[in-house]
Amino acid sequence: MDWPAYRDRISSAEYRYNVPALFTDADDFAAFVDDLLDPYDPDDVDQVAGIDALGFVPGAVLARELDAGFVTVRKGGKLPIADEHRISGDLVDYTGEQKTLELDVRMVPEGSRVLLVDDWMETAAQMTTALDLLERAGAEIAGIAVLGAEENETPRELDEQYGVHSVRPWRELGEPERGSDYE
Repeated sequence: MDWPAYRDRISSAEYRYNVPALFTDADDFAAFVDDLLDPYDPDDVDQVAGIDALGFVPGAVLARELDAGFVTVRKGGKLPIADEHRISGDLVDYTGEQKTLELDVRMVPEGSRVLLVDDWMETAAQMTTALDLLERAGAEIAGIAVLGAEENETPRELDEQYGVHSVRPWRELGEPERGSDYE
C-alpha cells in the first residue's frame, strides 16, 4: 500500500494517527503486514517482540508469518510473574508521563534474534526502553519494524544501530490531515 492510502486510512481529527483503523479491513491489514515483513528473512528472526498494546497486533502476525515465537513487552504492573523473572525500565513517553515497561526474561533465550515491532514511534522512548530490556535479557536485535516514526534524532540513531524498517520513513511523514472518515 502506498503512503497516501495509509495516511487516508489512519488520519484522525486529533492530528494523530489512528493505526488500529488498518486492522479493520482484511486487505489493508494484509498489505500492512506484507509491508512490515518486506526486508526480513525468516531464517534471521527467532522471535518477534511487540510493545504493549498496539505492537501486539502486528507483532503477533509477523511472528506467525516468520515462523517465530512472540514475546510481549508489557506496561508496568501487567506481567503476572514473580519479581525474580521480571526486568523493567522506566521512561517518559511522548505525553510527558512517566511509564514503565516490563519483560519476562524467561521468554527470551540467550542469543535469540528478536525483531521489535510497534505501531508508531514518536519520541522513541518506548522503543529504546524495550530494546534495552531485550538486550538485558540476552537478545540480539534483528531489527525494528514500525508503520511510521516522527522526525527526531533518536530514530536515526536507532536506524544506525539496529536498522529501522518503517513503512513510511520519518523523514517524509508530515502531519495527519483532518477530515478523514475515521474520526
